[in-house]
Order: sequence, then C-alpha cells, then structure tokens
Amino acid sequence: MLREEGLVLRALLLPVLGGKLNAKLWTQELEVRGDFKYVIVDGKYVKLRGGRRGVLLIALGLTDHGVRAVLDVVLTGEEDVVSYWDLLVRLWRRYNLTLVVADGVKALDTAISRSGIQVARQTCLVHLKRRVDRRVRVLLDLLLSLAESVPTRGSPLLSYLLAPRELWPLLRSNNLAESFNSLLERRRFGKCHSPWRILQIAQAIALNYNLSTCYLALVIILQEPLFLRDMIKYIQ
Repeated sequence: MLREEGLVLRALLLPVLGGKLNAKLWTQELEVRGDFKYVIVDGKYVKLRGGRRGVLLIALGLTDHGVRAVLDVVLTGEEDVVSYWDLLVRLWRRYNLTLVVADGVKALDTAISRSGIQVARQTCLVHLKRRVDRRVRVLLDLLLSLAESVPTRGSPLLSYLLAPRELWPLLRSNNLAESFNSLLERRRFGKCHSPWRILQIAQAIALNYNLSTCYLALVIILQEPLFLRDMIKYIQ
C-alpha cells in the first residue's frame, strides 16, 4: 500500500516544476492538539493543471466537549482504498479515534477493515435519506427516535450513539465536513494551479477555520457566568 501511495504521489508531482520542493511542501501537517475521538471525513474534487483531477480528503475532528477542528487535509488522485488507508493511519498516529463518520463510500469501509484500526463507522444519515423514498425516510426516523430513547449500538446507522448525547446531531451526518468544503468551493482553484499549490491553499483555509472555531469557543467560555465570577475573584 505504501508503494502504491508513492506512485500516486509521484504521478501527481512529476508534471510540476520543482517537484522535490513541492513534495516537501506536500507533507506538511496541520498542528492540532486535543482529544479528538470522532472524525468526519469527506472528499472535495478539484481540477489540476493539464486537465487532470484530484480529490482533497478532509478530516474534521470533534472532542467530547464539542471542540471542532480540521485535523488533516490530503490531496490524492482518487477516493480509493489506499488514499483512505493513508488518511486513517495519519490520524491514528495523532489521535485516539473511536468513530469515523462519512457518506456511503465503500473504499473507506475497506480501508478500515484492512488497516486493523478498531474504530466504529457511522453512515451519513442525510445521504442515506436522499437515496430512499418518503415512506422509508419516515420509518428510518422512527427507528432513530426509538434507538435514541433506548440506546442500541453496533449498527453503522447508530454508531453515533457512542458519543455524548449533545454530539448526536453533529455525528449523524458529515455535514460539518461538507460545510468546510463549502469554504473550499468559494475559493475557485481554476486550472492553472499545481497540486502542491492547491494543497497549500486548502491547508491555509483549514488553519483559518481552526483559528475561528477556537475564537468562538473562547467567546462562549467568557460568556459563562461562573467563569466570569471566578475570573473577577482572581483579578481582585
């Protein structure tokens, strides 16, 4: 798998001037700290120079306390098993993953089973509902309401029940990752950018996203009456 990953990387970087330097830039990682147990994964296809295409794989993490951050952004050729396997291993080295949320991409399921990483898999319920008729959607909503009243785990439709209750609405789907992808959508890459440049731009957007969510979390903390009271005592 590592050899195949190298071939994909080489195929994307060969047409680019200064390939060795770009390869170093390619391997940059987002510096994110925290106990991110839950990861939401999604892919964003982009056009590459020369009429080719690539896909940005986005991994957005959540902690038990609802802190969110983009954990990793990788650029690869396809949403295949090797690409997802590499992403999972990169995340596993840094975080104690317990749950992966994504749409119905089979390559991710295969990558999880082949990697041997013990994580639960949650299917995006929003994508699932889009593929069925109204009667099935009603039955599915009934099933979910019953399961949440008496939590039952083990099914890829109900794995979000492993998380704290306040996180259930965020882990039923990969909407959080898609919302980040909408930020990438606003930045139209065009056909003139090289692969490493696209990855640099995506990582910069991820960094700004993480800084903004950190700022919002700080604002929420500062608005807590207990926190303000203790802070005033400390200042006095």
